[in-house]
Amino acid sequence: MNDHLVKRRIEEIRNSNATSIDGFVRSDEAEENINQTLRSALSGEQGEAVMDYLRSISTNVVMHPSGSNEELRSLEGMRRMVGIIDARRKSIAKG
Repeated sequence: MNDHLVKRRIEEIRNSNATSIDGFVRSDEAEENINQTLRSALSGEQGEAVMDYLRSISTNVVMHPSGSNEELRSLEGMRRMVGIIDARRKSIAKG
């Protein structure tokens, strides 16, 4: 990527109102659409059961000391994803 494009991208990020919980820049409308979709899909008992399952294979896992760097990175990525999904589903609707 050339220097001009990098500088332009940095400026776009600086000028954006907010960065999403997942680190990507989106419009407020796109953010709310994602949040609403996850609130709808993961609400109620079934949604909580899905989140319990996701936590059981990510957040609640303790790595064995002999786990490899790749295994640890994979697990941390899963934990981050579960955290993002959980935060979005618990978000308060705007408007």
